[in-house]
Amino acid sequence: MESSKKHSNEPNISVVTARLFEIILDMPFKDRRTLLKDMEAKHSQGRRRFARKPYFMPVDFATPDRAFSGFIQNISSGGLLVETRETLPVGQQVTLSFMRPKSREYVKVGAEVVRKIPEGFGVKFHTHIDGIST
Repeated sequence: MESSKKHSNEPNISVVTARLFEIILDMPFKDRRTLLKDMEAKHSQGRRRFARKPYFMPVDFATPDRAFSGFIQNISSGGLLVETRETLPVGQQVTLSFMRPKSREYVKVGAEVVRKIPEGFGVKFHTHIDGIST
């Protein structure tokens, strides 16, 4: 009985949604953009198809015009996170070259930048790489 009283005092989805709209509409546009980016990043975190594992290793990557280097921060069979000072736009096609975690064999793979962070970017491989994160 006690738990049903608690639930009846909680605002319903319409009240919560309306209040969120009020708060957002009162925000400056710059803060709205920041909020949107933060929410999109949080939303996409739970949507990874492959689990990421920490993996610190140098990586070379290239666009059609230039070559760069950075460090892998984490990796999965579907992509990885590159720490670098270079800024690449979301959607940029890149070719990456790095050592496999266990075998230490070099891998060369095409990928697309799917996420930007202040320290670098995340990529999704064009083809799934079996056993890369184990």
